[in-house]
Amino acid sequence: MNNNLYLARQPILDRAENIIGYEFFYRNTYGECVIDDPRHATASVLVNLLNQIGSSSAFGELPAFINTDGPLLLTDILRTLPKEKFIFELSASIKMNSRIHEAIRYFHALGYRFALDNASFHPSYFETFSTIFPYIEFAKFDVTQTDVEQFTYLPNPYGQMKLIAQKVEFYEMAEAYEALGFEYFQGFYFARAHLITQRRIDPQYVQLMKIFSLLQNDATMDEICDAFKHQSILSLQLFQFLRSVHPEHIEGVTSIREMIERFGKNALMQWLLLLIYSKSGTKAIDEKNSYAVFAQNRIDRMIALLQKITPDFTESQVEQIHLIAMLSLLEGFMNIPMESLLQTLHPSSEIEDALLAHTGVLGRIYAASLKLESGDVNGATIVLKPYGVTPAQLSS
Repeated sequence: MNNNLYLARQPILDRAENIIGYEFFYRNTYGECVIDDPRHATASVLVNLLNQIGSSSAFGELPAFINTDGPLLLTDILRTLPKEKFIFELSASIKMNSRIHEAIRYFHALGYRFALDNASFHPSYFETFSTIFPYIEFAKFDVTQTDVEQFTYLPNPYGQMKLIAQKVEFYEMAEAYEALGFEYFQGFYFARAHLITQRRIDPQYVQLMKIFSLLQNDATMDEICDAFKHQSILSLQLFQFLRSVHPEHIEGVTSIREMIERFGKNALMQWLLLLIYSKSGTKAIDEKNSYAVFAQNRIDRMIALLQKITPDFTESQVEQIHLIAMLSLLEGFMNIPMESLLQTLHPSSEIEDALLAHTGVLGRIYAASLKLESGDVNGATIVLKPYGVTPAQLSS
């Protein structure tokens, strides 16, 4: 299994060549554009983009154009995504029916934005898509497949939409489409698609299904949070997702439980469904990867140290330790600067001091854990000396 994820990104520009957004393209585990299942491709792009890479580094404040398949529109997954950050492109291959039409109308009424991908003047295209034209903001035309004369000699039903010329490879193409009233452009003439590569950190598929089943069976919040305690990679991905699209759900939280409670059971179920879809086109790998083992070991080690130095520890301290461990892992695994994490989270001074200065009980536990990870038992003993911890205790 390739331990990297791949995602392609290409800018969309206006007439002055200012970037107005980015389109993101699916790539498989070998970096190839091979799509066997459109739903899997869409889900994979969203999971890689939001759970692992993060929206701030991938597209910042600009909107992301995402190719969207029909069946995904029939779920509530889109409602877990902020409407101001995305423009969903509707492929010409979508099998339009009354349910998908109603879903597009419904999401448009909520403020979600749509674009037609590979729009056409062909009668069959009009027959399929004309009923949803009132809900479309952008129409994208493949310049290699479009006869420009059609815009001159045929009534233009796309006049109310913002027009994007894609696959523009030469200046003459850009000039011709600009003369036709096109506002936006995309293609090799302006910029090639950039391949983003990042270390892949995936949760176990079987554990996804277990937690999803808990939610389906209306499990209590205690049961759900208990399941997350043993799924460090899933917790990391949820935190990164919320940081990407719903930072208000993590601001000021003191525990994983609080983060999950703010997100809500229904939204959590839709997020897990997105993860399940993202794995539907590949064989599920259920062996724990080295990152998952490392992450869980750090959490377990820090909790064990808390129990050694504070026999009368509280559940609140355990939750804080779990949060500190997770934030430190996000910095290490996903290359997110700690200062950036703390700016989003705005944690208590105790947690912030623990992560940045390694002070206080929680900070010393964190510092000792880092020492133990590198095999420095003596260093860990020195850090925990005020609490009377011996090298023998740490070795165990």
